[in-house]
Amino acid sequence: MSVLRLGDVNQLAVINLLARFGLRLSLVEAGVTIPGSYWGADEAGLIAGALYARLDTPIHSILHEAAHWITCSEQRRASLHTDAADNQEEENASCYLQILLAAHIPKFGVARAWRDMDLWGYSFRLGSARAWFEQDAAGEQQWLLERGILLSNGLLSFAVRKEPGKSPRLNFNLACNGVFP
Repeated sequence: MSVLRLGDVNQLAVINLLARFGLRLSLVEAGVTIPGSYWGADEAGLIAGALYARLDTPIHSILHEAAHWITCSEQRRASLHTDAADNQEEENASCYLQILLAAHIPKFGVARAWRDMDLWGYSFRLGSARAWFEQDAAGEQQWLLERGILLSNGLLSFAVRKEPGKSPRLNFNLACNGVFP
């Protein structure tokens, strides 16, 4: 069994989810190298405010790169190119966040995200994405809460990382490339 890819789901749902955070999905033609891809091949790429993907890009890859963008500081987000990771805490928080984001993609969801992360080769102390998420990710949840990405009830705020002393930036604009769904 293979991982779920962008072409297997409603792309408008992905576009709208990313747009809620102010991130733009830019589709790349089949066979063309994905700009800003850290892993190459069919993996998603990031450059500033655009997430690049093809229809064969795994959904978990799109959500992971989106999570990196959401967890970046404002300054890093503006100049982001290819390598989005800052430190291990932020990497772990991005893994947790990508699972939360998965719940907002019809035909994907949390259980499929865990499965696809395991298939891809994510490595967790407890042996699986699900075990880690359910039993060992309290620190990641707290990290996201402290930065305004999660609300106190554990739900997404739909805000990018807030800086100390600033309110989180909420983005309710669902426009993508001038198209209003």
